[in-house]
Amino acid sequence: MFKERIETSAAPTIAITECLGDLVIRGTEESWVDIRLRGRGNDVTLERDGDRLEIAARADCYLTCPHGATLSIGTVRGGFKLKDVTGAAEIATVNGDVVLRGTGPIALQEAFGDLSARQVAGGLDARTVAGDARVQGVAESLAIGRAGGNLRADGIAGGLEVEAVGSDAALGPPFSPGAAYRLTVGSNLRVYVPADASLRLAFQVGGRVRSDLPDHVFQESAGETTAVIGAGEASLEATVGGHVRLQAVEGSRGEDFEADLDGLGLTIEARIAEAMADMESRLAQSMRHLDDENLRRRIERVAEQARQQAGHTADRARLQAERAAQRAQMRAEQAERRWRRASGQRPRPERPAVSDEERLRVLRMVEEGKVSPEQAADLLAALEGK
Repeated sequence: MFKERIETSAAPTIAITECLGDLVIRGTEESWVDIRLRGRGNDVTLERDGDRLEIAARADCYLTCPHGATLSIGTVRGGFKLKDVTGAAEIATVNGDVVLRGTGPIALQEAFGDLSARQVAGGLDARTVAGDARVQGVAESLAIGRAGGNLRADGIAGGLEVEAVGSDAALGPPFSPGAAYRLTVGSNLRVYVPADASLRLAFQVGGRVRSDLPDHVFQESAGETTAVIGAGEASLEATVGGHVRLQAVEGSRGEDFEADLDGLGLTIEARIAEAMADMESRLAQSMRHLDDENLRRRIERVAEQARQQAGHTADRARLQAERAAQRAQMRAEQAERRWRRASGQRPRPERPAVSDEERLRVLRMVEEGKVSPEQAADLLAALEGK
């Protein structure tokens, strides 16, 4: 494994021209850049010009840099994760999923997997997302050219502009006074509306518009359905291929659980990476005393296999928990639709068989080292009755 630490200022410029594996970047309060590569020295190219660092990595790359770093990312062949870096970041192409947590303004050209973004201190502009997009907490505006799958967005303070969503979309508060929220949705749109909303609505729909909100009147004219909620200080305009559902909402609707899930997943990943780095350090010290080159290579191969297995088990545990939460939500929504078709009444939402708190408890057991990530995945499956 290649490792190098480079002293910098508190706000360096870092350009990663390409990464042939996964790329993970995390921020630190320290004024240095720490580079770790699942490869050897000839798998990375480093060039430095003053406070600008240019990197090309031909293997999985883990980078720690100052919070205020400015990032320019070229092509990432695997997945990309960015956490706690508040400088601006420009990202060209990511072949896998993109995960953003606690970042500055983001410009993303294309992601061929899913996009998951939370707490962006600035604007987020994503031209193309091939999979699903889940965005929560953008201080300025959110712009998406095309999301091939589903879109879920809330906490978008500065307005929203989405040219095309391939499947369903869900949009939640706040709807900031003076901000405009515009989107085109291929299938259905669900809008979560708080009691204190001040919102002007305009929909062009292929299906019907339904609402749980009291004291409002829809008007239809020239193929457009309109309504005003409160003083109508924000605007929501949508072209929807299917149905629109307006749903009154109080509280977070599960975002706290999702935030905890994301945080635990990243923590598990970080703990495993730290443990593997410590193991590699101790192995490197031990191998200095070995004269047998074949034995040395065998130890290196075993260490690499352990690294890969640790990463896979952490991913499986996190994905299992996410899928379990999604299945519970889908079951409740399907039950509600069946009830509406049968009786025309709105049912009480069904409680999932396994609570979110129980799933978080399992993940915390992993974080505390009481069970392995693989055992956690088995336990979550058992709780779901699978």
